[in-house]
Order: sequence, then structure tokens, then C-alpha cells
Amino acid sequence: MCSYRKLLPLLALAALPFIPVRLAAQDSLAKALPAPQGTYIDGVVANVAGRIILYSELASRMEQARQQGVPVNDTLACRELEDLLYQQLLLEQARIDSVPVDQAQVNAELDRRISYFEQQIGGREKLEKFYGKSITEIKADFREQVSDQMLVQQMQQKVTGDARVTPKEVERFFKDIPKDSLPFINAGVEYAEITILAKPTEDEDRRIKLKLEEYRDAIVKGEKDFCTVAVLYSEDPGSAAQCGELGMVPQGVMVPEFDAVALSLKDGEISPVFKTKYGYHIMEMIDRKGERYNARHILLSPKATAADKQTAKDRLDSLMTLVRDGKIEFTKVATEDNDDEETKGSNGVVIEPNANSPHWAIGDLDQKTFLVLDKLAVGQISEPQYFEEPGGDMGYLVYRLLKRTEPHRMDLVTDYPLVQQAAEAKTRQAAIGSWVREKLSGTYVHIVEPYATCAFEHPWTGVPKP
Repeated sequence: MCSYRKLLPLLALAALPFIPVRLAAQDSLAKALPAPQGTYIDGVVANVAGRIILYSELASRMEQARQQGVPVNDTLACRELEDLLYQQLLLEQARIDSVPVDQAQVNAELDRRISYFEQQIGGREKLEKFYGKSITEIKADFREQVSDQMLVQQMQQKVTGDARVTPKEVERFFKDIPKDSLPFINAGVEYAEITILAKPTEDEDRRIKLKLEEYRDAIVKGEKDFCTVAVLYSEDPGSAAQCGELGMVPQGVMVPEFDAVALSLKDGEISPVFKTKYGYHIMEMIDRKGERYNARHILLSPKATAADKQTAKDRLDSLMTLVRDGKIEFTKVATEDNDDEETKGSNGVVIEPNANSPHWAIGDLDQKTFLVLDKLAVGQISEPQYFEEPGGDMGYLVYRLLKRTEPHRMDLVTDYPLVQQAAEAKTRQAAIGSWVREKLSGTYVHIVEPYATCAFEHPWTGVPKP
């Protein structure tokens, strides 16, 4: 393998990806990787059927790896570049096959990511300040990126299919691993949870709706100014200070109910009061151009009171008493009474997203979850834990510890799910290898020097790996 020292200086800059983490500082990466002579802004690293990969995309991935403690070196640069090449090949094949993307799923994924990053950074206002944009503008900026990521996932599923392996194949895969090469498994847990949200009463819901109708009537009659009401009373922190104005957004960035109202209004028209999952709105259309629009809105949200929180806690307590007394199964409550949609579909089991597995390494748990689980015996259910999300949801949840493992060498019986995943991953990798080789035979690919000298897994440069 040849030296890639010329690769590394190009990684002193990076574009901000869709995560709320700025570069630690451009010069901090430059200290580890000496910057090239002069000022390097950006450039093309590779081209896959006309789909270019920029140096900044590769540098961004390298920066993320560095922040996660991964050594930044030539091998990492080549591995990340190959992943980008594979993604572009998938996107090109999706174009050829006319594979559609479900816009509702894109919206849901954007909402999920925004919610997650709000939680990580400390709320919506801090996230907007971080980017210097409103949530609506952030969603618009990253919509295409998220859409491409989901398209890549769809195409990869088509490539790998349902990569299942039989128990015999899992056992054979495990036995083929030399004993001294068996991976070391860190201490971990498997756990389930049930969530009960504190929900506003019908009286509170009705009060908020009537209050917004009063504001609307006063605005329509000219007694109040839309901008003034938005600044003083709107509960959308991203637009209130701008008189409720959202800026020009394409259809699909906002929730479907919001888009439906926007596309029914004429310029200057004020909508009736309408409801979305965020609360009650009124909207004034400023300008509409096809399926893009700029509107102002005022948002008021029903609030859960202390009594509503206590009601949620009491309900969860009652359900867990029935479970502990053996009168109802935990899994039944998790599927029928759980307010968390993700765990509702998995009998309450919390899935580790990166490995898509119920096994969580202790170090991957957030501190609050770890502190609760650490005190539980296997099978034990915690007391209700209060939570409050930056997006406004609040309530109580309980944890149930399903399994605890100590640090050990991988074992077929103890770690069967992990062994099965590894066996399936090998099957998927073989399918990917065959697919890439087939598509590369008829696809234009160009990789600039010195990146073309990478020892890729697949023959991107026309020379198969020895």
C-alpha cells in the first residue's frame, strides 16, 4: 500500500453536516494535519456518473470522526471516500430506476432530527441561534440532504434484500472465527420503557382555541395588528420576533395540515384557526409562487398543568402496579398504553439505532438512563421518571431492565443476536460487492489523484483489490 501523505492536508477544512456540531476550529484540525500551501477553498475529489464528491464532504466526515475520537489517517480518508462513492452510485441507480421518495417520511425524519438536536443543544432557540436561521429555514436547507439519505437507504435495501441467515449459518459463521480473533464485548444492557405523556385537558384545549379566535377577530376587524400579536403572543420562537414570518418555504417543509391551509389562501388572506400537532395557528399569506409560499403565523399551544403531570404519573403507577401483581403483561401495556410510538411497536424494547439492536453498550447510554438502569436487577421495573422535551412534550416513563452482560469475549449463546447480526452483515456485504462490480462495468467513475491510489474494497478505479 502506497503512502497517502498528500491526502491529509486537504482535510483542514470541512462543510457543516446536518448535525449541530461545528468544527472544533478549522485550525485545530490543521494542527493535526498540516494545511497545504496557499488557501484551499474546495474542489472535486471524485465523479460518479456526473455526481461529484467535494473535498468538503470528505473533510466533514473526517472532522466528525475526529470529534468521536477516531484516529484521522489515510486509511480513514480512503474508507470514508469509498462510502461516498457507494452512496453516489446508489443515487444514480435510483435515478435510473425512478425510485420515489415518500415526502411524508422525509418530513417525519426532519422532525425527528430537529427534535433530537434541540434536545442535545438545549432547546429550539439555541439551535436556531447556532445556525443563525429559523427551524423552517433549517429544514428547507437540509431537506434535499435528508431526502437523498432516505433514497440511499431504500436503494441499499433493494441491493441487499432480506439478508437473513439460518441458525446453522450463524453457528458456522461463529465457528469460522479464530478463537483469538473473537471480539471483546463491553458491558451492556437490554431494556424496555413505557411512556405516559402529560396531556392538556379538553378545557385547556378549548381555552387556547378561543383565545386565538379572539386574536383573529381583532386582527380582521383592524383592532389589532398581526405583527404585534405575533411578537407579543406567538409561541413559535423561530418566527415570533419576525412578526410570525416564516420566509419562502417549499411545500413539504411544514407539517401537512400547515401546507394544506397555506396552499388554500390568497395573498393577504388570513386563515381560520386550525390545529397541528404543535397547537393552534392562524396564518396570513404574504406571497405564494406555485408550491412555494411565504406566510406569517401565530401559534398558541395548550399547556399541561401540574395536575395533568400528576395524572400521567398516577396512571403509569397504576399500570405498573398491575404488572408487578401479575395481572397484566408489561408488553401488553407497552403496545396498548405507551405514548412513545417508537417503543410501542417493539413491545417497549428500546433499539440502539446504529446497530439496530436491543443491545446497548453501557457507554452509549445517556447519563439519566444509565443511573436508573444501574440500580435495577434484571426484570425489575423502575419508579416513574419525569421528563420534559425541548419540543414541549412532558410526562413520565418507566424502565425495565431485560438483560445485563459483563465484559467478555463474544459467545455464541450469550451474544447470539450480535453473532446473527454479524453473519447477516457479511451476507449483505457480499451482495453489495456483487452489485457494485456489476454497476461499475457500465458507469463512469473518475477519482482525482492522490485519492485514486486508495486501496478500495471495490474496483472504483478499474483495478480490483488484490
